[in-house]
Amino acid sequence: MSAIGFWNRLLGRKQSPLPPFDFARNRFRAKKPWPPTLSELTEKQQFYFERKFKRRIRQKSIKPTWNKWTKIVQWSVISFIVVHGVFFYDFADDPMNPTPGKQPFQGLRDKMWSILGNFYSRSPSTVGVPDRGARRVEPMGSPRAGVEEFDDASPKEK
Repeated sequence: MSAIGFWNRLLGRKQSPLPPFDFARNRFRAKKPWPPTLSELTEKQQFYFERKFKRRIRQKSIKPTWNKWTKIVQWSVISFIVVHGVFFYDFADDPMNPTPGKQPFQGLRDKMWSILGNFYSRSPSTVGVPDRGARRVEPMGSPRAGVEEFDDASPKEK
């Protein structure tokens, strides 16, 4: 059993009902034998042949969308790793740190948190201030205050 037959059987594919292609019995003969034997070509023909097919291969391999998204993903991953390493990673506990117990980017971290620190957390001065349009803070008493006299469900004391 051939290797292709093994993989096809492993993946659950049926064998092809067509016989394998026989190049000797091909009705449509090639104009030139492929690949050409380079030893039979002159040096000039070899150079022309190499230039021509290198150019064709280069043109076929250019994929602008793939290249664009590959660059975007690569630079995103690089940026994430650098930002995480500089601002958030705990180098003090890292066993590979040459200076154990020290954070190499502590100055940058302190500067960043002094700028952005208040942006991500509420300071005590803003905790008690209600937002515009917020409900009143002081309690009204019981939730049914003022409606007992109109309500038949509440017991009346007389």
